Amino acid sequence: MDPLTNIWQIALALVVIVAVVYGLGLLAKRVQGIQTLGAKGNKLIKIVESTYLGPKERLVLVDVSGQQVLLAINAQSISKISDIRTTQFSSVLDDCEQNK
Repeated sequence: MDPLTNIWQIALALVVIVAVVYGLGLLAKRVQGIQTLGAKGNKLIKIVESTYLGPKERLVLVDVSGQQVLLAINAQSISKISDIRTTQFSSVLDDCEQNK
């Protein structure tokens, strides 16, 4: 066989593999979205807001049966910062910034 033919076969195989992986990623996102839409009204735990603070750190505001909880999440742990009432949310964020 000609070496040039081998290179084209390898390149074509690589393109097919990348396309299959990309397609499976899109399919996984679509299936996840369909599952979320079906159960949206019945969820007891909802993520209200999420803010990234760093590569592996974020603040997450979670609604649990109508009560909001502010969580700090990093690679090693999840910590409850505070129970939140909607009116006091901005003051809790100010407190967090002061404690840095």
